Amino acid sequence: MVYEAEPDKIPFFKQYFSVIILAANIIVFIWQLLDPTGQMHIEAAFVPADFFAGRNWWTLITSMFMHGDFVHILMNMWFFIIITDNCEHAMGHILYLVTYFISGFFGSLLHALSTIVIPILGFDMIPSLGASGAIFGLMGVYLILYSRNKFYLPSATGMSMRKVNAGYFILTYFIAELSYAIYSLVDPFSVGQTAHFAHVGGFVAGAIIAGIYKGVKGTSYKKKKA
Repeated sequence: MVYEAEPDKIPFFKQYFSVIILAANIIVFIWQLLDPTGQMHIEAAFVPADFFAGRNWWTLITSMFMHGDFVHILMNMWFFIIITDNCEHAMGHILYLVTYFISGFFGSLLHALSTIVIPILGFDMIPSLGASGAIFGLMGVYLILYSRNKFYLPSATGMSMRKVNAGYFILTYFIAELSYAIYSLVDPFSVGQTAHFAHVGGFVAGAIIAGIYKGVKGTSYKKKKA
């Protein structure tokens, strides 16, 4: 697990959309668990073939709040909680929300485009779901705006924690995801059942928006009252 190493005094529960998004993900996951068919309401997931056929575009939104199992939602929401309060506090509530959804949409779009390239018949019919694309967008925002913050990471042995720059951790994580995404074009099943291009797309979208924001605002966001 990743932890912020230094308290930034930004109260999570004052970041209204972050709280709403967290609650929405939990509520939707409970709704999935209650599916009487046991299929976790997979009909609300994003299917690239449907998207290209002009069907079920609403799944671009619903899929962003769905998860495949407890580990999936736990990992996503843990890292969401770690970084989201900084992002919403810095960008303001509205721009934060816009960035979150644009990152999620762009992630799904890039994933959909990748299924055209992957040489496996029917790969574009596999549903995808999860908040990862949008959360990777927030990682891009955090990299641009808070790269000098510190994270605690487990050591190689797992018996202790080490402190690293947030920028180093996030950039390393992104490079790994980009590598997986590129390799998935040749052998997608060798890197797990993960839409790595959704992560890449979300990250790039978030980083671009944050870069423009920082170019306009400078470092004034660091002086905002918590």
